[in-house]
Amino acid sequence: MWKLNEIYAQNICAFRELQYVIKQGVTTLIFGDNRDNESQRSNGSGKSALIECISIGITGSPLRKIKNEEIINDSSEESLIELTFTNDSIREKFVIERRLFRKGSSQIKCFIFRGDEFAAQETVQSSIDEYNKFILDKLGISRDEIYNNFILSKYKYQNFLASSDKEKKEFINRFSNGNMVDEAIARIVEDKAPVEKQYNKLELELAGTDGRIDLLKEQIEKEENGMEENARTKTEKITKLEATISSKRSLIRDTAEEISLLETKVQEIDHVDTELQKLENSENTLENYLSGIQSLLSIINKGYTTDWATVINGKKDKIKAAEEELAKWDTMFKETEEKVNTMKAGYDALCSEHKSFLQESRDKAETYDKQLSDLDEKFKQVQDEITRLKSTRRSLSVAIETLNNKLAGVISCPACGFEFVVSDKGFNVEESREEAAGKEQEYKTYTSKINTSEEEIESIEHKQSEIKAEKRKIITQENEWADRVKKAEFELKGLTYEMDTVMRNHDKIAGDISQLNSDLDGILRKAFDEAFELVDEAYKSNERQKGSLNEDIKSAEGAIETIETTIRQIQEHSPTAVLESLKSSLEEYRKQSAKTLKRKNHVEEELQTLSRQEQNFIEFKTYLANTKIEALGSITNEFLENIGSDIRIKFSGYTVLKSGKVREKISVSLVRAGLDCGSFGKFSAGEAARVNLATILAMQKMINTSADTDKGLDLLVLDEILEAVDEAGLASMFAALNKLELTALIVSHGNIAESYPHVLKIIKENGESRIELEF
Repeated sequence: MWKLNEIYAQNICAFRELQYVIKQGVTTLIFGDNRDNESQRSNGSGKSALIECISIGITGSPLRKIKNEEIINDSSEESLIELTFTNDSIREKFVIERRLFRKGSSQIKCFIFRGDEFAAQETVQSSIDEYNKFILDKLGISRDEIYNNFILSKYKYQNFLASSDKEKKEFINRFSNGNMVDEAIARIVEDKAPVEKQYNKLELELAGTDGRIDLLKEQIEKEENGMEENARTKTEKITKLEATISSKRSLIRDTAEEISLLETKVQEIDHVDTELQKLENSENTLENYLSGIQSLLSIINKGYTTDWATVINGKKDKIKAAEEELAKWDTMFKETEEKVNTMKAGYDALCSEHKSFLQESRDKAETYDKQLSDLDEKFKQVQDEITRLKSTRRSLSVAIETLNNKLAGVISCPACGFEFVVSDKGFNVEESREEAAGKEQEYKTYTSKINTSEEEIESIEHKQSEIKAEKRKIITQENEWADRVKKAEFELKGLTYEMDTVMRNHDKIAGDISQLNSDLDGILRKAFDEAFELVDEAYKSNERQKGSLNEDIKSAEGAIETIETTIRQIQEHSPTAVLESLKSSLEEYRKQSAKTLKRKNHVEEELQTLSRQEQNFIEFKTYLANTKIEALGSITNEFLENIGSDIRIKFSGYTVLKSGKVREKISVSLVRAGLDCGSFGKFSAGEAARVNLATILAMQKMINTSADTDKGLDLLVLDEILEAVDEAGLASMFAALNKLELTALIVSHGNIAESYPHVLKIIKENGESRIELEF
């Protein structure tokens, strides 16, 4: 794809010299500062001169309705415009150089560079027109496409959505190759014309022959079976035959009058056809459209037509009922939503309280665990102390018992009272008794300590029991809290599900309303389809009637010729000879009829083959067109979403009528939230600008996609096309364009946020313009 990289110019408008390297992949805002006339602000600064350079460089013509020499700076006799394009995919640089002269013809040169090589011979053309064609062919786009999809100015831009149906069809055919199919159809129609003429001629010829045959059979029957008739004079027979001729001629006159009336009827059908087309392309209410259709059809159609008013009323009744039901679901949803919000607030509060409780219970549990750990440690220490005390007490008990056993064997001397033990002469009884008493006292002390320690053990165990009870209490409370939260969550989920169910029902009814509205929108197209089908059928019926009447005339003319021949035979020959002549003529005409019928069947087969081919091409063209129409709608809606619009566009393409005829009518409707929101002309300027931009981007994408390999142009220039969009809208649109990485130059009066990074300011001061880039 080609990219415009650089614009260079000399002596263009108020510029003495202009050089601008375009920043690729971003949207650059161009606004002006006219310091020579502050009342004009940005007007007259030279903004459009930059755009004119692009237009003149590519097409050779300015955007405004002015002559080329009027672009030249007032102080100069000539100007120069040079555009430099690059194409990365084929690694080429393409340069266009135009010189404009105040007197004399303009000059143009083109240069193609592949690397360092200059392809001189490829660019030489015989005239400026040939150069202009060469440039457009090199880029792969047409002149109209340049002005409607790449360089858009209020002076040349033609809004696709507001354009005529014919212009819409021309655009669609450009992408669907419908023009090529039209050429094929035109050739088939051209081939069909002589075949149809021959077929009609054979039909009339066959009708005339069959008329003769029928009359000859009648005459032969009369000659063979009417003996009394044969006895009549020649004069009576001739008089009767002449009366038959007279009646046939009267029939021909009456039939010709009927054909004349049918010709008048064709004019009425033409009038209805034309008025229907005018009505369809007008701006009207649905009721006015339908009443207009009904009024026009009454001129040519006395039979059944769909009662669209009843259909519409039925749809509207359904919409009204659905809207009433929707209102109920709205109320129910609001009530349920309030309940959900209240319950959710309670649930959130409960969860918050539960969280606080859990934190508190964890803190308590940690405290209790620490206390139990400390108590366990203390319990172990006391238990160890008791074990140690008991061990010491057992040792004391053994020592006391040993001393007491020895003291039990003490013998007192009668003489001196000295006490001793026989088995242990060195045993000191007194000291042992004191020792035993001391140990018994110590034993009691240890026993007291053991009792105290055991009491302490009991106290520890009691405390442990109390702490464990508190822990069990916490667990119970946690379980109770969990049950409460689970119950609240269950109730909230149940109510939320109820709200979701209400919302689903609401959305279903809203979808039904949207579908009904879409059906209403489609009714108009169906009504016009039916109307044009009836017009088409009226044409065909008229043609059939005329064909039948012409056959009747031809048959009557053949009968008259046969009767005249019979009269001559009666006058010249005997009754027997007349009968033989009639039989001979009958045989001859039967052979002629058989030959004519064979030729007619052969021509009819040829005609049917051509008609099938024509219908196949028509259906193929319809398929191609509708595919591109669908693609245009899809791409446009994609861009609408990207630029932050809630509007969507719906195209209705070509329709194949029951007769097989294609009605090439492209209808456009705009949709918001699934509901039809009126025609394009009813939108505000800002909304219309958004839809326009999306359509422009979609068409540009289709143009570049359908261009030959490595052709197309990555450039969008908008000269005051988006002026109706406010600052916030422009900001969102520019953000979307930058996200698409499209190279765009947008001329505006600066109604965008100061923080926008990609700005080009054109300043006019002391009569000269210059470019000032802002970063």
